[in-house]
Amino acid sequence: MIVILHGWSDRSSSFRRLANLISAMALPGPVVPILLGDYVSMDDDVNFDDLSDAMQKAWKESGLPTTPRSIDLVVHSTGALVARYWMTRHFTPESNPIRRLLMLAPANFGSHLAHKGTSFLGRVVKGFRSNRLFHTGANILAGLELASPFTWELAKVDRFDADRRWYGPGRVLATVLVGTAGYSGISAAANADGSDGTVLVSTANLNPAMLELDFVSDPRDPTPRLTSSQGVTAFCRLPGDNHSTAAAKDRGPRNPLTESLIKAALSVEDANFHQHCSELALQNAQFRREEGGEAATQGYQNTVCWVSDQYEADVGDYFLEAFAKQTNANREDRRLTGLIQDKVLTTVHTNAHNAAFRSLQFNCDRLQDALVLGNRNLYIAITASPEIADTRTAGYRTVSYNDIGSIQITPNEMGTVFVPDRSLLVRLKLLREQVDGLVRFKRA
Repeated sequence: MIVILHGWSDRSSSFRRLANLISAMALPGPVVPILLGDYVSMDDDVNFDDLSDAMQKAWKESGLPTTPRSIDLVVHSTGALVARYWMTRHFTPESNPIRRLLMLAPANFGSHLAHKGTSFLGRVVKGFRSNRLFHTGANILAGLELASPFTWELAKVDRFDADRRWYGPGRVLATVLVGTAGYSGISAAANADGSDGTVLVSTANLNPAMLELDFVSDPRDPTPRLTSSQGVTAFCRLPGDNHSTAAAKDRGPRNPLTESLIKAALSVEDANFHQHCSELALQNAQFRREEGGEAATQGYQNTVCWVSDQYEADVGDYFLEAFAKQTNANREDRRLTGLIQDKVLTTVHTNAHNAAFRSLQFNCDRLQDALVLGNRNLYIAITASPEIADTRTAGYRTVSYNDIGSIQITPNEMGTVFVPDRSLLVRLKLLREQVDGLVRFKRA
């Protein structure tokens, strides 16, 4: 049996063409029924907890199987977050009923449009589709925003828990397919570099990594710790397809290989899943080469930073800067730093609900051209407020290339730290300090 789950502001009826396309495929085993799932996504009072619990109730009431690995699930866009949260909230990796999970244009680490959806224009354009006038699903959009605490915490559960592996052979066989074309016409206003019009290619991929930088334990020489996600998921971009056509909407798919990749994702077995992942990785690399020209430089990494102090208190007022130094000199290389700011670090988004979380988009191909080929280091500086040098009472110290605990990334390290089409979660802890004499006790 196969279940299809839609995304934000959508409905199941728009996926009948996809259901027909899948039904016509010669999938292994007997012909299986396909169910279309519906959920409320445009009500401001509904959150992901509500959707998770309601999905569990509807699943049981519909008589869908709950035995481990007994059903395949196809999700589009926000449906990926709904499904992942439902799985981790109501099941364990061993009891989870999902066997194959095909994610079409998923918003696994958010959408660059989500924070715009709560504007007046977003309410006018989308709100009239809701049963409640001018509602856009504010709580759902908050979870969908880039660098949301919700997507970070969800990834901690299903991608970075060393004791609980959710994906890979013997668990969920997950495949992510996402377009790179963007929209045309008036809808092109939603496009962003490295996106399919609605989600970034980098935020769709479900193979993130985590980098931890602790300036609390050893401020003078913090030891970076880079962790890969647990298990493995397959990933491939789809040149020619946008957010809709990748899911067989708007007369899609347009890429001639999309249908065969969908079939492969819904046919894969435990024994050949690693081969499936490798084949999609090779296909993804070929697609990147074939795109050519300017499109070939659109390999972005979604770098999500969360900054706190040693007390786990969020640091919401900080500034991150990426720059280069002159060769054999302890001075900034202004020309190269300008190139980094203009072509490499292309956008920075501060989460509207928690400013301690930021999403930084790095163009990894431009970074390769600017620094790696020239054998130059990348330096990261962070200035947090209050700064103890200014307050002279309590606060943080600036972390820069000529200060305590500098952040330096060498050319040999850049290929590990910056990976195209990926999300990197950066956990950065700063030491909050107090000057001597801030509190005193005197003898009576």
